[in-house]
Amino acid sequence: MGDDDRPDYVILSPCTTSKTIEMRTKNKLDLAKAEKELAKDHDVTANTSVFLSFSHKDKQFTLYSSGKIVIKEVDSKEGKPLLLEVFNLLKMRGCLIEN
Repeated sequence: MGDDDRPDYVILSPCTTSKTIEMRTKNKLDLAKAEKELAKDHDVTANTSVFLSFSHKDKQFTLYSSGKIVIKEVDSKEGKPLLLEVFNLLKMRGCLIEN
């Protein structure tokens, strides 16, 4: 283990009226690997060099290589458990880049 004692992620609610919740992971995301892994059982709707969008449990998610994960059209109570599911899925499938 290194000197990095930051938590694995932080969940933010940027604006209560936007119905968007954001998770910032301490690791960067491998979008190419995420697309390959998520396409097995999710509807991947967009992939650019900057972000990857997909559906999970009828909600729209956007992943950024910086480690940001955004879920749209949810409130905090509904969104936080879904963000954790997606984070754990990405971690389990090897899509987080170790620092």
